Amino acid sequence: MKLTQVQARGLAADGCWIELGLEVVLNEQTGSRRWVSEHVLVVKDANGDYWETTYEQGLTECQDTRPFEDVSEVEFYRVERVPVMTYEYQPFKTVEVCAIGVAEPVAIYRGGKVERDEA
Repeated sequence: MKLTQVQARGLAADGCWIELGLEVVLNEQTGSRRWVSEHVLVVKDANGDYWETTYEQGLTECQDTRPFEDVSEVEFYRVERVPVMTYEYQPFKTVEVCAIGVAEPVAIYRGGKVERDEA
């Protein structure tokens, strides 16, 4: 799918283009270099298909790099939405192991080792 520079820039800024039947579902910064940030833009069309492109934007007012600045047409490539499992790392929690009917812990699991509760 091809859009004009003005249309693509409008999607990056506003999130939708009603006349084109396009809605932005993802506009995310994916990286940065010294003077510009890198972004991925995914839109959904009226048929439910997803389309992706990338763009750069200046990091300060001195870097006059606007999205899709050097092109008159912007190519969007068809992509599909798929579920992805991710992992998150959280602080380790101590697990207490108790014997049935005993109110006090019999052993405590810490950092991969079972420690006896001597109290």
